[in-house]
Amino acid sequence: MKVKKLLRFYFTAAKAEKLLGDLILHKAVRAEFARGAEECAEEVAELVEKKAAMCGFYRRLDGVMNTFCERERAELQSYAFAAGGRESEQHRLAVAFARRIRGKIGADDGGLAAAMEFGIF
Repeated sequence: MKVKKLLRFYFTAAKAEKLLGDLILHKAVRAEFARGAEECAEEVAELVEKKAAMCGFYRRLDGVMNTFCERERAELQSYAFAAGGRESEQHRLAVAFARRIRGKIGADDGGLAAAMEFGIF
């Protein structure tokens, strides 16, 4: 997983959580007579499960981000959304973040999959 994408997710997670919450609410209250209540409930349950996995993933990222001071987090945020080249301090912090996150997420992580599906990158 790319460090910039992880950082972008971290800094936009509130938007992704709101998007997913709104989608859950929409699916839960939407009235469709062509579908059964059981099918709607299954969709809502699946979305709630994805939201829980995404929130767990965010908590793991947040645990790593809390090891950085406020100034370093600001530099990482600037790095995450920078379009062009990177400064040496930002690159150093991105490498430090990548090292600290290693082993905390895996390719089969459901939270990572949900973050990629619903994240706002």
